[in-house]
Amino acid sequence: MNRSTAQRLPGITKASGLPSHVAAWLDQLTGPPAAGGADLSPEATRAAAAALIAAAQGVQAWAEAAEIDAVQRLVGGIEDDLALDLGQHERRSTPQTRRALARTAAATELQLLTGSPLGQCRDRIALATATRERAGGLRARMAAGTVSAWRATTLLKETRHLDPLTAGAVAARVLAPLGWVGQPALDGSPADAWPGESGDELAAVLTQKPLSQSTFRRRLARQVALAESATVYGARRHREAVSARDVRTEPGRHGVAETAVTASRERAFAAQQRVTSIARSARAAGDPRTLAQLRSDIATDLLIRGQVPGDVLLADAPAAQLHVVVNLATLLPPAATSTSAAADGVAYNGADGDADDGAGSLSPALGTGVGEVPGVGFLSAAQVRAVACAQGSTWRRLVTDPITGAVIDAASTYRPPAPMRRLVQARDQRCRAPGCEHPAVECDLDHDTRWRPGAQNVADGATHPDNLHALHRAHHQAKTRGWWRSEQSDDGDVIWQTLTGSAITTRAANLHALEDLSAVAHSRMEVALAALIEDAADPAPLTAEMAAIRDAVTTRRTTHEDAPDEEPSDEKPSDERPDDPAPF
Repeated sequence: MNRSTAQRLPGITKASGLPSHVAAWLDQLTGPPAAGGADLSPEATRAAAAALIAAAQGVQAWAEAAEIDAVQRLVGGIEDDLALDLGQHERRSTPQTRRALARTAAATELQLLTGSPLGQCRDRIALATATRERAGGLRARMAAGTVSAWRATTLLKETRHLDPLTAGAVAARVLAPLGWVGQPALDGSPADAWPGESGDELAAVLTQKPLSQSTFRRRLARQVALAESATVYGARRHREAVSARDVRTEPGRHGVAETAVTASRERAFAAQQRVTSIARSARAAGDPRTLAQLRSDIATDLLIRGQVPGDVLLADAPAAQLHVVVNLATLLPPAATSTSAAADGVAYNGADGDADDGAGSLSPALGTGVGEVPGVGFLSAAQVRAVACAQGSTWRRLVTDPITGAVIDAASTYRPPAPMRRLVQARDQRCRAPGCEHPAVECDLDHDTRWRPGAQNVADGATHPDNLHALHRAHHQAKTRGWWRSEQSDDGDVIWQTLTGSAITTRAANLHALEDLSAVAHSRMEVALAALIEDAADPAPLTAEMAAIRDAVTTRRTTHEDAPDEEPSDEKPSDERPDDPAPF
């Protein structure tokens, strides 16, 4: 432990056993200003400010982990107090209802202690009390100062419908460092002790910038889609959701209303892309309305009147086009061995025994995986096949490097500009600025070395794939103004230098990344046992409304039940409360 930190904060450092990197962060925040003070150059000032911001973020995450640990103790102190009324004497009392009432009491207390909204307090309690299989890795990463409480609770809530083993593995994949191929990101085992036992991943996290919000969201959406598509239960839920499709309109303020259309993803994504395509054409033709305004006007006009003869935009509106990036194996019909039925959807990837980690495989199992609609979302394998096999569907081959997974050919690169643009867009998939997930098909193509008329070589500024990369308009302007500088290598890597002196490398899309192709696989027995443990140990907190409904139902049932035939007893009721009364 850093000695200067221990001298300034003896109580904290002695009680917590700070990781060395957290102690270093505290030193940065509480130590004397950097040597030179006001004499620092602008470049050095920016670099020092960036280091302090990173340290503050890490310490905040570590402090939130300490709060989560304290919340866990608070809940335990309430659950273990036999003098508290947790419904243990009620007729319908069970261990699960008593734990749920304890968490409701803890949420009420936590709201008083923190001033936070009640919903946020419930989220913290859920994170603190979730089982090791579901949230152990999240709590460990918070304690290492690498994951914020907001991201941890977001992961917990958005994977709540998954079994605990899969939820924990999904979180590990989402939070893995960029380019990481280590064990925690690829297998299904809980990684709650990774900072102490797997220093390689922690070292990789500490040497990188945090995941951007867009990268975090995209990873989470992909992994949840993969997990859902791997279960019979997920397929059934999809059918139920599609059967409930509808159109709803809600009046808003100031004379506007909002219309929501519920449809299967491939149809909704295609509709969105069609409206956007028509809107972009209108903007290119000089329409003064914004892209958002055009989308709204075009969508409502199409709903009201369909294709409108004589209308400038809608007289000959093109049909919807849905651009999907998918592995060839996902397009093929499922293998016979992978379609075995599973009770209640607990079979993952057809696994009956030990899970196959798929090491060395460059493709998902036949008929599995997901397809990505760039910038929109993900489709299940069945939805992808429905789109690919529809009349008029066009398949475009993307040839990938067998080692790196990067696209090396999409069409002939000898006939610019259209084939070259398609190649660069297919190779990059997204904006190449650090942390940006904007789809490449909506980005500018930027010359890394400034273009010069007549240039034949990349070093001279020629228009060539090795001198082009996709950049979102905002990041293109940042590079043009010199705020950020880039250098593109022959293999497609782009090395960025930012205003604070950070050097960040972005790489071409790897279409062979195993964690993006196959869902986490667990045996049926593992999933069933984890679900049984969680059902007994991790009930959802009762809201005040749900508690009132439960009490009302219990009272009604008790009133209408026939009383048992018992002989009168002279024994007086005891005031003693048993440690764990059995449910009636």
